Order: sequence, then C-alpha cells, then structure tokens
Amino acid sequence: MTVGKRNRMNRILNPASGKGLIIAVDHGMALGPTTGLVDIARTIRTLSATGKVDAWLITKGILTTCFEPDGRQGIILRASGAATIAGEDLTNEGLTTSVDTALRLGADALATTAFIGSPNEHETLMNMAYLADECHQYDLPLLGVLGVGKTMENRMLDPQYLALGARVAVEHGADMVKTYYTPQDFNRVIAGCPVPVMIAGGPKCDTDLDTLNMINGALKGGARGIVMGRNIWQSARPAELLDIVWRMIHQGLSIEEAGKALKTRTRR
Repeated sequence: MTVGKRNRMNRILNPASGKGLIIAVDHGMALGPTTGLVDIARTIRTLSATGKVDAWLITKGILTTCFEPDGRQGIILRASGAATIAGEDLTNEGLTTSVDTALRLGADALATTAFIGSPNEHETLMNMAYLADECHQYDLPLLGVLGVGKTMENRMLDPQYLALGARVAVEHGADMVKTYYTPQDFNRVIAGCPVPVMIAGGPKCDTDLDTLNMINGALKGGARGIVMGRNIWQSARPAELLDIVWRMIHQGLSIEEAGKALKTRTRR
C-alpha cells in the first residue's frame, strides 16, 4: 500500500485499533429528508461534537452544504445513486460523481454499491470495477457496498450470499467492504474477504441494546467496525449511544459493560 493510500485509510480505520466507526448520512439521496436527517446539518454537528466519529459516508451535496470540516474526520464520498423510493427500482443506480470531484472536495475514499443477484448486478459491478481503476490511479481507497433491493431483502441474513457479495466486491477492486451482519456464520463472510469488512446497520433495530448486540456480534465475528446510519442518529440519545459504540470498537468494551453504560445514561 502506498503512503498516500495508507494515509487516507488511516483517517477511516483508526491506526491504533485497526477499526473504524463510520457514520452514514447518505440516505437522503434515495429517501429524502428521513427522520433523523431532516435537519441534517444539526445531526452532523451533534455527532461531530462527540469526537467519536472516525469518518462519514456522505454525498457531495451534503458535504458541500452542511459539513464543517475539522481536518480530523475522514470522508467517504458516495459515488453511486440516481434512484429513489419514488422510482421503479432502487437498485438501478449509476455513478453520480467522479474521482476529480472527490479530490477537489478532499475526500479520503469513495463508495459505490453493487446489487448482487438483482437485474442491475452487471451494471453496478461494472461501475464498481471502473471506479476502482479510477480511484487506484490516485491512491484513493474504494468502499464496496453490498446492496439489496426489495426483491432480495430475504438474503440479508444469508451468510452464503453475503460472503459471495463481499468477495465479488474485492474481486472488482474494492479496498474495503460494507455488508450486512448475520448472527449465523458471519465468520464465513470474513474468511473469504481479504480486505476490511464493516457492517451496515440495515433496518432500524427495535432498541439501542439490539444495536449494541449486533455490533458486538459483528466485532466478535471479525468485522473491522461499522458503517451505520439510522441505528445511531434515529436513537433517542444518539451522542450517548455513539460514545458507547466507539468504546466497543476501539477499546474492546464488552457487551455487558456496554449494556450497563446504556442503562446508566438512559436514567439520566
């Protein structure tokens, strides 16, 4: 790994722990002003103020209008999109930004989604492969995101499918992978993926403790952190939850300790 790529990766995955806490705020590109991101600038300010966000997954529009850079938090620029819940198919994504734009905006990495098993598998994988080549010319890391459409939601807990998607993303040039967590056989996903794997939050968990249990299981299974959105910023106490998650990822806080900390903070 070159010095440039290593430097950028270290703003995403903390070099001390080798892990990362990445907050995703790119949901609006498909969902619009969803709960927790209506006043997205405020959400970003609130979570940034904790000092516990390693990096952000963010679109170019929100990065340029709502983000105040402090020089310490990494930026993963969302590079695919152009499909919304109002359209026919959320998996019909295309590339929405370029490496030149990412460099101009000071991004540390780009992210693009591949929808394995969907009608748009070929095009989204071609986009990933193309973007990987462009990124690697400038030592920009690429986060490969494993996406599922409405017709594939039953595969989110299938370790064989997730292992396939993670490996396919690497084969097409991804330097990191974002995928879903499955309580069963998640180690199979990790075993076949030679780059860092981080988990997505998926649908909103019923409770903050459910979120912590999911993160704990993923870390024990070999995940290198999270790329998570609604399960953090839709919490009733997002800053407090973020602090506990940070300690789990970077300080090895046990699930028992995390649960106690959550109860203590909820009583306040």
